[in-house]
Amino acid sequence: MTVRPTPSRTRITGRPAAALAALVAAAGCSSSGNQQCPERLIAVLAAFPGELQPLVDRMEVREEVELAGRTLRVGELGGVPVVVGMTGIGLVNSENTTSAVLDAFPATGVVMSGVAGSFHKIGDVAVPETWRLPDGETFAVDAGWFEIAERLSGPGTVPLETCTELPLEPRAAAVCVEHQTAIYAGGFGQSDDPFNGLFPCSPSEDEVFGCDIATSASVDGTGFGTEGHPHEIAGDEEPASVDMETAALCREVEERGLPYIAFRAVSDGPGDPLNLPGFPSQFFAYYRLAARNAARATTAFLEELAESGTCD
Repeated sequence: MTVRPTPSRTRITGRPAAALAALVAAAGCSSSGNQQCPERLIAVLAAFPGELQPLVDRMEVREEVELAGRTLRVGELGGVPVVVGMTGIGLVNSENTTSAVLDAFPATGVVMSGVAGSFHKIGDVAVPETWRLPDGETFAVDAGWFEIAERLSGPGTVPLETCTELPLEPRAAAVCVEHQTAIYAGGFGQSDDPFNGLFPCSPSEDEVFGCDIATSASVDGTGFGTEGHPHEIAGDEEPASVDMETAALCREVEERGLPYIAFRAVSDGPGDPLNLPGFPSQFFAYYRLAARNAARATTAFLEELAESGTCD
């Protein structure tokens, strides 16, 4: 594992454990944030570059760390010291990256931020109370953290965006949903991986399939097939959120006895002013809107967590 400095800081040398301890200490706490818990470090993870970018845009990055082929960013988000990174798409990538991050960093909890399919409307943020794997194994998010998410729920509680540029159209093309986007806590989420873990990232600047965020955007919309996509989940109950990563993350974090929660904004679902035919068309039209709203909700959650002054 190597540590790469940002332009504003010097290179950290020495053993990885010592370097990481220095990074965590350097992250600190904001003057208005969680002074009672300076040791808290929350891991905030997203699946692909388009989900990661709005988180990095909102955080103060102190250092960049190369770990297990991923670039992680250490700093502060919402008044809380964080390590922010990308898991990669799919259950296997999510489990492996989450494990690597928790092995390397003294994280006290994990937050997932990203996009998903849902019965909620496009741009809304779903915060399921439980998550399921395809075999039915279920994981409950932390009760105290879920209470914070419930306080953030409802129209107008956290300002969310309603308009987005269309990534596959000329830059001038934009669209706005007609409903007021909001956070909705409750229900269950489900994660599945029709690619069976075989979903490597691309060494490109693609916002969906790339290996890290980039200075320029490139989305070709060809990485997902139209058959066996992850948002076709059969069953008597309808999930509030359907993705390809969160439940695997939950299993890994739960085994370590740490709290976790996921903020999944709707990229494909009802409320589409363009009347596109579901996934993947809606996903490629609205993932930027959804990712930004998920990042807004995640930041609001961390701000509430910082203000709570509790260390668990």
